[in-house]
Amino acid sequence: MHKTLHAQKFDTGRSSEGWNNHAALEDWQRDVHDSLRRENWSLSGPNRIVKVLPRAGGSATVLGGYITTGSSLLGKTPQEIERALGLKPHYLVSGARIYRFTRLPMTHEYEYELTAVYPGGLAFNPAHSNPAYPPGSRAVHQWRIRDGIQIPVDPRNFLDLSPGQKFPYDWLLT
Repeated sequence: MHKTLHAQKFDTGRSSEGWNNHAALEDWQRDVHDSLRRENWSLSGPNRIVKVLPRAGGSATVLGGYITTGSSLLGKTPQEIERALGLKPHYLVSGARIYRFTRLPMTHEYEYELTAVYPGGLAFNPAHSNPAYPPGSRAVHQWRIRDGIQIPVDPRNFLDLSPGQKFPYDWLLT
C-alpha cells in the first residue's frame, strides 16, 4: 500500500523535475530524495510561508496542517483564496486570518503535497476523493505539516482579511 500511495502521489508527468522516476524508487531511495529537497521558503517577502484559517476567535501560537507561500495569495479575496487552495465551500465566508510562521519547518516536519489541484497530494477522483475538498489551483503549491507537529506562528501580527478585501503585498514584507 505504501508504494502504491507514493506512485499515485508523485507520478504527475513532470519529468523535467524527475517526478516520473520518483514513483519507481524504493522507499529508502525516496526518503533520500525527499530529504535533499530544498524549499524556496522564507520568513519574509513573497516566499513567506503562511497558514490560512477562517477569520474568527482568538489568536494561535502554533499551527499545523496545510501551508502555502504568501505569493500564492497575492491580490486574492478570501473567496478567491478558498477556491485557489481547494478549501471547503464557504470555509472563508466570514473572511480569512493569515498567520506567518516564526521559523521555517524542518524537512522531517512536513511533506510536499504538490499543488492545490491535487487535494491531499492525490489526483482528484469524484469516486474516491472527499467532495468537500475540491481541487484548487495548479499554481498554488502546498505542504502539509506532519500529524502531531506544530510550528510556532506570530500570535500578534497575523492578517485579518474581510470578505472582499484583497491580500496585500506589503504584509509579506513586514
